[in-house]
Amino acid sequence: MHFPSTRTLQAFVAAARLGSLAAASERVAMSVPALSRRIAALEKELGVRLLERVPRGVVLTSAGHSYLAHAAAVLDRLQAAAAELQQDAMVVRVTTIPAFATRWLLPRLPAFSAPHPGIEVDVRTSIAFERLDAGEYDLAIRLALDHEMPRAPLLPIHLMPVWSAAHPRSITSPADVLHHPLLGPDHRPEFWQEWLRAAGLDEPAARPRDVDALLLYERTLSGAGVAIGIEPLISGLLDDGRLKALTAHRLRSARSFFLVEPAEPRTHAVRLFRAWLQGQAQGQPQA
Repeated sequence: MHFPSTRTLQAFVAAARLGSLAAASERVAMSVPALSRRIAALEKELGVRLLERVPRGVVLTSAGHSYLAHAAAVLDRLQAAAAELQQDAMVVRVTTIPAFATRWLLPRLPAFSAPHPGIEVDVRTSIAFERLDAGEYDLAIRLALDHEMPRAPLLPIHLMPVWSAAHPRSITSPADVLHHPLLGPDHRPEFWQEWLRAAGLDEPAARPRDVDALLLYERTLSGAGVAIGIEPLISGLLDDGRLKALTAHRLRSARSFFLVEPAEPRTHAVRLFRAWLQGQAQGQPQA
């Protein structure tokens, strides 16, 4: 049996509830002849009379009463599903590492939300490289080696030693850094190694102290030592003068932040957010 179209069900339900083909035609934006043809075709398909024509309109038959309950329930479920999809279409689910979320992404989100108040950006943090094929996330922003990724980076990473602006001793050369406690993100010891190697320095006898990545720059601001600054995460702290940096020895890292996405963005909201992200990234130092 051929399942009736949604428009046919809407025509029947409107006529059954309003008791008038003319009123039903206005409700479903369909001419009276077209609506009548749809209901007649539905009755022929079912092999029963659903509506009886009377002088003042139409009334349901006993079969029509029974069918109305099912048809209306189908339309209600479809409407609810459509509403849920539309609501879901206005949510962008993003996963990234905690430090990137707190230091770069979340402070910028108001600039996206202001022109797009109906779109919710749901940011979830994880240190794992989440897969997108399961549909749980729309976009991922991840740290990776440049040569491992098939696309251009969203944000290149630059490394430089940073310290509190209140630090009492001057740091003017790479060698000066070694006279201070070194602080580094607990899960990324390679950043100090990369910078020290590029600066022509041997690794210090005391390895850099591991600090939770979310607390690394707070510890640095408190005067606990010299941290490896990861730009763009430190941009705000440098701009407001809270941190100082050995900018003359700024190093382009072999790693970058990459935007990972499905082959085709799922919704218009995701496409808008992706374009905004790329615009924000272009405003950051690229060289």
